Order: sequence, then C-alpha cells, then structure tokens
Amino acid sequence: MKKVLATVAALGLVLGVTANAFALDEPGRASEVESTTAPRVAQPTAPGVALWSVAGQWVLAGALFQNGLGLPGGASLTGETGTDAFYIYSFKILPTLQVNDKISMEAEFRFADRDVFGWSDTSLFRVEGNNEYMTSKAGRMIDTYTLWMNWVSPFGKTQFGRMPAGAWGTKFLDNSAQGNRLRWYPNMLPENWGSLLFMQKVVEQDAGAIASDQDVDAFYVDLSYKAPFGKTTGALWAVRRANVAPATTDPFTTTNFWLTGNYAFDALSFEYELNMAFGDASATEDAKAWGFYGDLGWKMQDWRLGGLFIYASGDDDPNDTNIESMMSNANGTGKDFNPSQILFGDYMQILNGDMGGLSPDSINPAIKNGSGNAGVMAFGGYAKFALSPSLSFSGDLTYAMADKEPSGYDSDYGIEAGVGMGYKLMDNLTYNAHFSYLWTGDYFKQGVSGANVENVYLLAHALSMKF
Repeated sequence: MKKVLATVAALGLVLGVTANAFALDEPGRASEVESTTAPRVAQPTAPGVALWSVAGQWVLAGALFQNGLGLPGGASLTGETGTDAFYIYSFKILPTLQVNDKISMEAEFRFADRDVFGWSDTSLFRVEGNNEYMTSKAGRMIDTYTLWMNWVSPFGKTQFGRMPAGAWGTKFLDNSAQGNRLRWYPNMLPENWGSLLFMQKVVEQDAGAIASDQDVDAFYVDLSYKAPFGKTTGALWAVRRANVAPATTDPFTTTNFWLTGNYAFDALSFEYELNMAFGDASATEDAKAWGFYGDLGWKMQDWRLGGLFIYASGDDDPNDTNIESMMSNANGTGKDFNPSQILFGDYMQILNGDMGGLSPDSINPAIKNGSGNAGVMAFGGYAKFALSPSLSFSGDLTYAMADKEPSGYDSDYGIEAGVGMGYKLMDNLTYNAHFSYLWTGDYFKQGVSGANVENVYLLAHALSMKF
C-alpha cells in the first residue's frame, strides 16, 4: 500500500484535471448560475422602464463507458455488462430585472433539465387541445427553479425568496439545490470583514391542519476576512428537525462547522475546506464526522500543476449510536464534486451518487455500511497546458481508498487516470472531451478471496453554449 501511495504522489506532480466533460448535469446546477453564467449588465428597454438582462446556457453531452448498468449510468465493478452509451441535454435561462438602483429580481428557468435522447419521447411533450408543447417533464412547459428579490437596504444587502442553496465554499460535499431563504449581508463590519446570515424554511408542515410543530428549519451565520493573499470564511449551519416520528419525540438539531480559504501567493495557490458535523444525527444518534479537501496548485506560464487531498470519515460500526460517516449514502462526496470522472464522476455511482433524477441517487452499495459508509481517503495530481487561448490539454491521476473498511475487506478502491482537451469554437461555444480508465481496487471483492472485479473506462464529451 505504501508503494502505491508513493507512486501516486510522484505521478500526481505531472498529471491533472481536465474540463469536466462528464459532469453532465453541471450546466443545470444552481451553483453555476453564480460562478459562470451571471447575467450581463442590464440594458434599458425604454425611457423610464425597468432594466432587463438575460443570460443562459445550453449543453449537449454524451458518454460511453465499459460495464455500464444501462440506466443510463451506474458502473458495474464486479461483472462484465458490455458498454453503455447515451446523450443528455439541458437548457436554462437566467433573467434579471433591475427595478431601480436598490431593488432587483433574479430567476432561473429550465426548459430542459438533463433530458436523455431517446427516452420515451411522449414524456417530452404535453398536449392541450390542438397544441403540442415541448417540456422537460411531463405536464410542465418550464420549471421555475429560483425566483428572488434583492434589496440594498441602509443596513446591508438583503435577499428574499427561492434562491440557489446547498453549495458552500469549495464543491467538496456540495449538492447544489434551491431553498426558500431570507438572507442578510450586514454592512456595519470593519473594512475587509464580511458576514452572511440567513434562515431557510426546509419543510413547512404545520401551516394547515397540523396543529403541532413538524417543520424543518435551517439557520446559517458566517464571518469572513479578506486579506491581500485571499479570503477565509468560517460558518455555522444548524438544522432543527421537528418532523420526527413518533410525534412525541423531541425535535433534534444537527450542526456543521465549515472553514474554507482560497489563497494566491504569486504562482502558488491553495484552496481548502474543512467540514465538521456534530450534535444530533437523529433523535437517538450523535453526529461525529468530519471531512477535508485541499488543492495546492502552481501556475507556470501556460502550465498549471497541482495536487489534491480528499478525506471523508467513515463508520465501521453501524450498530453504535455515533454516526461517523461524513458523506451520505445518497450523495457521497457531493453531486457538485468531480475531481475525477469515474471514482467521483456523475452517473458512475461509486463515490458520487448523482444520477440526475434518472434513478435514486446512491453511492456504490459495497461502500455502504448500514446507514453509514466506509468513507474515503484520496490523493490526486493534475496538470493543464494551454496550447493557445482556444485549445488546452490536461491529465489527472487519482488513488482512492476506504477510511474504515469492513472487517476482512481490502481498503483499495482503485486508481484512475485520465486525459482530456478543451477547445473554444467561438466566444460562446466550447467543446470538451475526456478519456478515463479505472483500475478497480480489491475493496470491491468485499472480502471474498478470488472474487472478480472489473476495470472501467469512460469516454465523454460535451458541447456547451453560454450567452
């Protein structure tokens, strides 16, 4: 095992992460609304009329991988199942209405959301009278994902409504979603300091006929400091759950402490996130889990080199009252988190459970351990070379192992290597392609001597247009 780790650490200096061609649902994620598709400056439609701007993204992505389970998605690591190939596409628009210099409205509408080519065409249309409408989901023309108001008050910026939720800090353990929130950025802090406070109504169940409190409410507060070399943020996130059975059970609260930083020292950069879960995991169990992610990078002219460390604590005793698994059995290390294409890739169902709504989200069943899982410790390296402003190449190498494997299991999840390219066809149009290969580890023999495991390869590409 030590030889394997030493080899990965050495090769990690010269290999790297590419543009993620197989993060097929990434263009539909709420986090990308803020990071890559922010609306342009609003333009007046007529004198004295509110200002409008619209941004958006369309993506078509395809994949072919060996030993797919044919959902599409899901990689078989223990038996030969042939190849699985499919195409998937999304289209969203992001309008902004600038009412005045203090008030604006923002929204996200999706016309197609990870729709699969050839899947039950009748589900892609609805009929009303003599009219036929294209729809992402049967019965609906357009899905409204977010809709909220911004108000720059005398006390700081405030936001009210349904807005992007779930993503925080880096993409590690992130599952972008939407939430009904009341947010406040106070403006009375000293220079270079910042803060955000909000509450989120996760579940409302006692507004109607239910008399007792059965809601789920979340509360968040953070404090950040911006230094010349970067920004550091610490945050507390608490979720109070009253919707527990039986009704006589007292509500319980689960709490997370987050610490993240993104720093740049000339050519050297470092990004990290620490996540600790504590408090009540349920009415009868305690949360005692933690995770860490770090990315150390170096920029040298047209090259970028770096190394990754990923850790999510596991649980080897599902029968005690301590929940020590940092990643969930549904989401794994996060739907947004794709440092490699197979081990941590969407639709692979190994350490990332994201299936894009095609089937229930789940990590590989062999990694689960009752309500918990074996966790993960991973080491990776990446390199990217920009041949020109339009063309880049990259490669990556990742080794992953269980944090707490079940008795009799090997800890080795496997080694993955990949190469990729990205080409900007036009300012708004980009093509990415990636090839990855996973040498499946003996963990998936599940303690059975001589059991079969299968290696997996993946070829993925995507065409993306933004405006």
